[in-house]
Amino acid sequence: MPDNEFFQEPGQPTQPPVIEPPELPAPDDTFLPETTAGVSEQPFPIETQKPRAIAPIWHTLILVVGILAFSIWGAVKKDSNPFVPSQHALSAHEQAAPHQHGVDSIRLIRYGLTGLIELAIVAWVIFGLRLRKVPFRSLFGAWPRGLNNITMEAIIAAAFWLTSMAILVVLALTWAFTEIQIDKYHRAHETHQTAPSPSTSQPGTSQKPALKQNEEKTPDEKQADLIRELTELAPANGVEIVGWGLLCLIVGFSEEVVFRGYLQTQSILVLRKLPVGLVFTAVIFGLAHGYQGVRGIVLISVYGLLFGIITRMRRNLFPGMLAHSWHDFFTGMMLALIRASGLLNHLPHAH
Repeated sequence: MPDNEFFQEPGQPTQPPVIEPPELPAPDDTFLPETTAGVSEQPFPIETQKPRAIAPIWHTLILVVGILAFSIWGAVKKDSNPFVPSQHALSAHEQAAPHQHGVDSIRLIRYGLTGLIELAIVAWVIFGLRLRKVPFRSLFGAWPRGLNNITMEAIIAAAFWLTSMAILVVLALTWAFTEIQIDKYHRAHETHQTAPSPSTSQPGTSQKPALKQNEEKTPDEKQADLIRELTELAPANGVEIVGWGLLCLIVGFSEEVVFRGYLQTQSILVLRKLPVGLVFTAVIFGLAHGYQGVRGIVLISVYGLLFGIITRMRRNLFPGMLAHSWHDFFTGMMLALIRASGLLNHLPHAH
């Protein structure tokens, strides 16, 4: 079987094959698939025909608005949102379940509810595709067939994940260093402005501005608080690890179908520009994680852009789904390790 057999773009409707003269080269079009031997061929669209959106525009707008509204709710109302961890929920859990090795039913319920929400969004995508008579299977692109092809795509997914992690680590460290330097500058500037001069200071003078400064959290303290919150989602025993693994598979499948399969394809077709469609989808993907703060949104947006690129390069969702599910599972295990090792006690605390 030839190496390059992945030809169908995610989101491209399936049509009857059209036989082309072998001596003619394939048209140069961003949205046209590559044809290879050994796989049922897909036709090239007529060059004069404009690509049609795979779902109604109103359907996509409702999806985007719903994702952003849910993200804003999660960022603003952490204590009342069962899908977002919070310090309040952490304290309540510690009081109600003092045995760390017992199964946390609240955590398992949270896993289940999150999975149902993800699958409900996929169902909404399927509804939109049916309105345009676009097969749901078309979102997946040319799915790998055979052990050799699946293994090759898995290796590509692993290489993509490692490369992405290296990029994100560099960006995260650069962001953290810049944020710390800006915070130090502002604090030093505020201290200089609020410090009373020896000639004007009097006993009993109010020092409220200095006290207000001390109440503000440093970037390290904010990041430590986020890590403490996220560890509340991490599994703590075998049963929870199984539940977390199933959730990661659902999330990896659902979010790649929704963002890279549906939203990215729809954005490229509607906006008529490949880079614009990729960036738009990546930004929405980042904004969907609003509870992780501005730094988290930016880093996840970059991660989403990388997912969009690998999907376009491989012309199918398999590597993205595999890398996405593994990344979530690996992150959960690392957070569980941090919690079990007691490293949370050594993180910075707000003054």
